[in-house]
Amino acid sequence: MLQDLMTQNIEQHPRKLPDFKKLNIPIGLIVSDLEIELTLEFAGGTLTIHPGVKNQPGLRITADSATVMNLSNQRIKWGLPYYFDETGKEIMAAMKNGRLKVNGMIKHFASLIRFARVMSVHG
Repeated sequence: MLQDLMTQNIEQHPRKLPDFKKLNIPIGLIVSDLEIELTLEFAGGTLTIHPGVKNQPGLRITADSATVMNLSNQRIKWGLPYYFDETGKEIMAAMKNGRLKVNGMIKHFASLIRFARVMSVHG
């Protein structure tokens, strides 16, 4: 389902393709309230989704399902995630209270921004 969502998103917004192609990192995604763990392995313009979090992903995102949905609904302004609308404020609140944890965000900041731009349903 996630792979289909990303494919549709890139097809509807072709300007996301350069970011997708530049993503070369495994990203662990843990949806805590649904007990879902995945590894999104981006490499050379491809995405492979593995069950479970494999090895040590460069980025590891842990969040409840509502926060994951907010991450996909986050607006992008000036090439960066926008935190000054309702969705952005909810994401910041989730990070502040521990419902959203992003390990590796400093070391892999550029990849995190690219991932946010690719995941956002907004153009």
